[in-house]
Amino acid sequence: MPKAISFVGAALLVCAFALSHYCGRFTLNFRRKWQALSAGVAVAYVFINIIPEMEEHRPTVAASASGTLLDAEKRIYLWALAGFVTFVGLSRLPLHLSSKASRTSRLPFWSEMAGYSPYALLIGYLLVHREDRSLLSLGLFVFAMGLHLFMVDIELVEQFAGSYQPWGRMLLVVSVLVGWMLGVVDAFPDSFTSRLFAFVIGAVVVMSAHEELPAGENRQFWWFAGGAFCYATLLMLI
Repeated sequence: MPKAISFVGAALLVCAFALSHYCGRFTLNFRRKWQALSAGVAVAYVFINIIPEMEEHRPTVAASASGTLLDAEKRIYLWALAGFVTFVGLSRLPLHLSSKASRTSRLPFWSEMAGYSPYALLIGYLLVHREDRSLLSLGLFVFAMGLHLFMVDIELVEQFAGSYQPWGRMLLVVSVLVGWMLGVVDAFPDSFTSRLFAFVIGAVVVMSAHEELPAGENRQFWWFAGGAFCYATLLMLI
């Protein structure tokens, strides 16, 4: 895929952060609906497009695996599990640190940034390195991940307010662009890229599900379900 086209994808992901900043002026109820819709789209994309694509990465990971203690054919799923568990822990960490730190401490904020920055970098990297490198595949990826980053940005603004804006947001924007540049120069071997791909799958699932679980009075389940259903239908028809 030409570098210019993948860069357009990176630029659109960056625009997701700008859109989130603009939507911050809307009412809380409207933002919640957008968040739920974004989460539904991201989950649909993972289950309909990315998980089947992970099967195509499985032989690469199996071939590079060493030792016989674990089933080599299933190791890629361990990376998906690792992404899931890592971001479950990351979502709990600020609450744990806040209970131990002073109110003025920025430790919870920087712990979140330490997790989300590499995550944004991986998304930028996968703009270039996916099994299906067609323009349609890139468009579907950018749309789903753009909405996903939109959701992440809103969550971080609500959680950390002034600490996140503007420098935290700028850090994530730079991470996406750095990830794209690393992808352009093929910084990682194919076997490692396949592992990163699986890791991102697990992370997207838990971060999107976090929008609806546990359900509370302000949650917008039907927007979440509608986003998942509509985007899954679109993916099945393409």
